[in-house]
Amino acid sequence: MNLKKNHYSRRALALLLTLVMCVGMIPTAFAAQQNSYHDPAEHWMQASGRTNELDANSVVTRETFKCGECGKATSFEVFRVPEYTRNGQPALSRNVKYSDGTMVDGVGKGDTMDGIPGKDATYTGYHYTKAVCETCGGINTNMSKSEYGYLKNVYWLYDCAAAFTQELDETVSYEYTDDTYHTVTTKGGTYCAFCYGTNHTVSRKLERHSMVKEVLPQPANGRFATVEKCSLCDYARYDYTAAKAVIADYYGVVDGKPHTITVSDLSEAGVRTAIRYGNSADSCTMTSAPNYTEAGQYMVYYEITYTYKGKEMTENGVAKVWLRDESTKDDGSCACGCGDPNCGCQNKNCNGNCCTDKGCGENHKYILLDSTKAGCTTLGYDRYLCMECGKIEKRDYVDSLGHAWQSIVIRDATCETDGKLLELCSRCGQMKQTATPKGEHSYEVYTVAATCTSPGYTVRECSVCGDRHIEDITSVLPHNYESHVIAATCEGGGKTIHRCDGCGSSFVTDYTDSLGHSWDKGTLVTNATCTGEGVMEYRCTRCGYHRLDADPADGHIPGAPATCTEPQLCTRCGAVLEKALGHDYKSEVTAPTCTEMGYTTNTCTRCGDTNKTDYTEPAGHKPGDWIIDKEPTTDSEGSKHKECTVCGEKLEAQPIEKIYNSATTDSKGEAIVGGYLVTVTDTDTKNPVANAAVALHKDNSISIRLPNSRLLDYADQTTVTVQLVKDKSAVPDMSIAVTDKNDNYASGKTDKAGQITVPTGSGKTNEDGKVTTGYEDADGDRWTLTVKVIRTDTKRPISGSAVSIGKTGNITVKLPDGTDLDAKHQVTVIVTDHKKAPQQGKNVAVKGDLGQSAAGKTDKNGELTVPEVEQTERHGVYIVG
Repeated sequence: MNLKKNHYSRRALALLLTLVMCVGMIPTAFAAQQNSYHDPAEHWMQASGRTNELDANSVVTRETFKCGECGKATSFEVFRVPEYTRNGQPALSRNVKYSDGTMVDGVGKGDTMDGIPGKDATYTGYHYTKAVCETCGGINTNMSKSEYGYLKNVYWLYDCAAAFTQELDETVSYEYTDDTYHTVTTKGGTYCAFCYGTNHTVSRKLERHSMVKEVLPQPANGRFATVEKCSLCDYARYDYTAAKAVIADYYGVVDGKPHTITVSDLSEAGVRTAIRYGNSADSCTMTSAPNYTEAGQYMVYYEITYTYKGKEMTENGVAKVWLRDESTKDDGSCACGCGDPNCGCQNKNCNGNCCTDKGCGENHKYILLDSTKAGCTTLGYDRYLCMECGKIEKRDYVDSLGHAWQSIVIRDATCETDGKLLELCSRCGQMKQTATPKGEHSYEVYTVAATCTSPGYTVRECSVCGDRHIEDITSVLPHNYESHVIAATCEGGGKTIHRCDGCGSSFVTDYTDSLGHSWDKGTLVTNATCTGEGVMEYRCTRCGYHRLDADPADGHIPGAPATCTEPQLCTRCGAVLEKALGHDYKSEVTAPTCTEMGYTTNTCTRCGDTNKTDYTEPAGHKPGDWIIDKEPTTDSEGSKHKECTVCGEKLEAQPIEKIYNSATTDSKGEAIVGGYLVTVTDTDTKNPVANAAVALHKDNSISIRLPNSRLLDYADQTTVTVQLVKDKSAVPDMSIAVTDKNDNYASGKTDKAGQITVPTGSGKTNEDGKVTTGYEDADGDRWTLTVKVIRTDTKRPISGSAVSIGKTGNITVKLPDGTDLDAKHQVTVIVTDHKKAPQQGKNVAVKGDLGQSAAGKTDKNGELTVPEVEQTERHGVYIVG
């Protein structure tokens, strides 16, 4: 499942758990949930015995606590199970703390009101917990020994921290209610990611259907169906529009006029019908049906396309055209008329005036000429021809067949709308349209019985359209309370519980006091000793409960007094009456030197025993500033060294590069070194800075020492301009280093104008580990800071460290590649202003080249040492790490 909003990773939960448990239990606990989430209401297992049931449903983890029995910080097996009660309130609200009903005071008993999740109990926001030491097996020995649960196989209640509350995924379902509304059911809730206790929420509301419309072709039914359905639930309603054309065969007689099939378009309004005709099924391209004038039987193929609201459907078929020739009359007379020399009738006795019967009399020699089938409304018959005289005679008449109606349902009738029926004669193509009346609702009836919490009613619901009525509402029933008498016992009072069998509600009356125990005369168990009391056992004659009472102990007979190493013993039983006193030391501390460890000498005031403890590491040398032994000249190098400010030992020496070219700025702030003109000015006022010492080094870099009257200052910056003497052109990309009398340091390279302005908001430390930078705060005030980076243990500077300062004055130090940053290789950052005043409370972040990082605030001396390491005192020796 997917979880929403404020989810924690398992690691984050474990760290947060540490804080929670430390406050409540004192020991250190690192818990990691290993089970995936499950709803206790769906997985609850019942067992015999309250503790067994909690064990079966617990989330089990392993955590570290201090055990009160074995005295070790060791692994505990921890059981946690959410508390579910029948009224949703924690047992602690009734002052019950333990799973066996024991109250907060560890003496009285109360009701836990426990139940079964998902049936008769809900989550309270608390959980039961139990811990078992995996070293000595002690139960709940991570608690105080004064607690009732110490060394008892019981669970105790603990609040589920709000930080562990997570949201369950929300599910939404839609269920049809009526033609206007559906019911929206939203399920969600929260659960504790620590013990999996779950609170479910369910909300329901009516919403109007979200209707979408779709047109579906139904060629088999000769119609388009317009479906309106809800996009969220399964509600739908249908309307039908007829899309039907009837193509009827044509039966006719040759009369010189064109004949073809008949077409009747029965489609309803809104349907566009397009018909194409052809002489074969795969070539229907003609917009009008082909016409025929000659006798014969013809096949006419057609393709009908119906279009309704952008949807199309196609119908294919074939119809017939039959034409017959009736050019001779069936009474035997000449069909062409008298006097026609081209008479073609069968009677050859045409005398130029008229055609007359040859006169076969009754002796005609008839043969069957043809047959005409009966139609829906016309008779059928056979025609016979006399071979002698040509007379034609109709015989064997057959009654008309009547119409062969075929019903086509265009729209079904429902309990809401009429239906539409098309009746078509399959022989002649005649048609008629009729309406079928709408039907009655088909109601199903079911009854919901009343209970003591809800009324009863009868539901009538149409199984076709869903029309629904609630009738015959009856009142809720009275509660059916049954009384259950609980008799008083020696320790518990009596009461009568009245519980409704229908809904489970209850109330209590007739409370009675407990009876109290009825003790017997008692039985001697053991006699008293020096230290042990004698024991008498008393039993209750009513309930069998027993108690033990003590006889006073005889007491010890003391021996010689205890010394530093020997205890005082009882002369009767040898028991230790007073432990050995132990040595009484008044301590003398020897401080560490730069190279020697410090220690404490302990001497016992009673017996004179001595020992040394609390060794401390040598303080280490504290190097001072460089001391110039010999100034450099243009002919030779100079030299300098550093001494320990504590013991004066010489720590390191370095040569000073000989001066290749040097000068001092004049009143215009100008000095010429080599072929370069160097100008030093005040950045804001553009005033020249005189008496600045300028030196050109062999690597073609320039160093400038400001006069004693001027310091490197972010609020009063200094600009250095370098030009070629020969043509006053700018010299870009030249390395410039600027220092002052307080050994502040800033450097950089000239820009394309040959200029550099110092100090800026960032820079790299020099060989002394220093760099001077600055920043401007939100009020527009400008501040100058000098940052020094050194190794904590050796006090040696770390040059090449990149230092930058943000707008809020936060300092970031990026150590050079290859510089370690860990518990064994600490780094100290010292922050002062440009006047050497320590800066307390400055935020400093130090980063290494392997992704290491550490941060903190400077102390009153302007110093911060990172990373921090934990110091633990064990047997007088401090262990770092």
